Amino acid sequence: MHTRILGATTLAALAALPVVAGCGADLPTEAATAQAAPISAAVSAGMPGEPGAASDRLFYRVQLDPMGDHQARGMVFVEVVGGYLRVRTHGVGVAAGERIPQHIHRNVGCADGGGILINLDANLTVAGEAPGVGAAYPRANEGGVLHYEATRSLADLRAAVNTWYAQTLTTDAELLEFLDLENRNVHMHVAHGPPYPAVNCGEL
Repeated sequence: MHTRILGATTLAALAALPVVAGCGADLPTEAATAQAAPISAAVSAGMPGEPGAASDRLFYRVQLDPMGDHQARGMVFVEVVGGYLRVRTHGVGVAAGERIPQHIHRNVGCADGGGILINLDANLTVAGEAPGVGAAYPRANEGGVLHYEATRSLADLRAAVNTWYAQTLTTDAELLEFLDLENRNVHMHVAHGPPYPAVNCGEL
C-alpha cells in the first residue's frame, strides 16, 4: 500500500536496466562481511531538507508480509523530499542479533521480485555499487526487532545510477522516472542465510 502525493511519470521501458540476480541469488550460505570501497560521507550525511509543498513530495508506505514459513512482519516508509531519498524500516520476528539484508527490487509483485534496484543499506547504494549483504545492513536486536533509517541525496543517487546503469540522467525528475518507485517491491530478509525464500515482501 502506498500514499502517493506527487506522481512520477512511469518509465516507458526498463529494458536498459542490466539483468541483476534476484534476492536469493545474492545471498551466500555463509556470513559475508566484505564490502565495496567506502561511500563518500556526503552520501548519507544529510537528512531531507525543508518539507516544502506537498506537490514536491513523494511518500510510500509498504507493509511487509511473510513469504515462506516464518512469522516476521515489517513496515517500510519511503520518502522523496528536499532533494533526498529517505527510507525507514521497522521489522519484528527477524533473526536476533543478525544483519538483515533488505532491498528495493525491480518488479512490481513479490512472487517474482526481480533483481535488486536499490540496497537498503547504510548508504542506499544501487545494485553493483555495493554488496547485497554485509556489514552495511542493519542489525536486529536480541529480541529480533529491526529499526533502520538511511538517507541519500538525489544528486548522489543519480550519479550512482548513471555509473552503474549506464544512464545519462541530468535532473531529479529523470532519476525518479528511472527509479519508477511505485512499480517496485521491497524485500526484507528474515535471516542472512538459507532456507530461501525466507523474506518479507510488499509492493511499493
